[in-house]
Amino acid sequence: MADVRVRPIAQADIGAVAELKEQWAALPEPVSPEQRRQFAETLARWIERKGASLIARVADHRGELVGMAWLVAFERVPNIDRAVRLTGDIQSVYVAPAFRGAGVGRALVASLLEAADAQGIQRVTVSANHAAAPLYAQLGFRSDEYLLERRRPPSAGRSSP
Repeated sequence: MADVRVRPIAQADIGAVAELKEQWAALPEPVSPEQRRQFAETLARWIERKGASLIARVADHRGELVGMAWLVAFERVPNIDRAVRLTGDIQSVYVAPAFRGAGVGRALVASLLEAADAQGIQRVTVSANHAAAPLYAQLGFRSDEYLLERRRPPSAGRSSP
C-alpha cells in the first residue's frame, strides 16, 4: 500500500468520487460529462445533508483517488437502559483494479470502523459480495442467521399502464 493514504473525503474530492461511484456501478454504458457533473452535484448535496451521520473515506495515491468507502449511521429506537443506540451500514466500498490486493480496501474499511467505534456506533453491517466477504471476516464481521433482509418486489409501487 505504498504511497496510498486513507483520509476523510473533502469537498474538493467530489468530482473524483463521482467517477469512482460510476466505476463501482459498472454501468453498461458510460455516462456523459453532463450526467457526471449532475451526479457530482447530487452527491455533494447528499453528503452535506447527511452531516455527522456519514463517515466517508477515500484512498489517495499521489493525489489520485483510487478507492472509497462509506458508512451511514442512524439512530435505532431507544431502549430504557440506552437512550441513544446507533447502527452503521457500510456501503459502496470500491478500490480501483490496479490497487486491489494491496490492502487498500482493508485500510478503508478499518478506517470506517475506527471512526464508528469513536462515535459509539454499537453495530455495523455490510452487504458483501463473494470476493469481499473474507476481508470483512478478517475485520471481525460475522454472518448472523437472524439478520434478515426484504427487498421490494420489482413490480411493487409501480402504477399500471
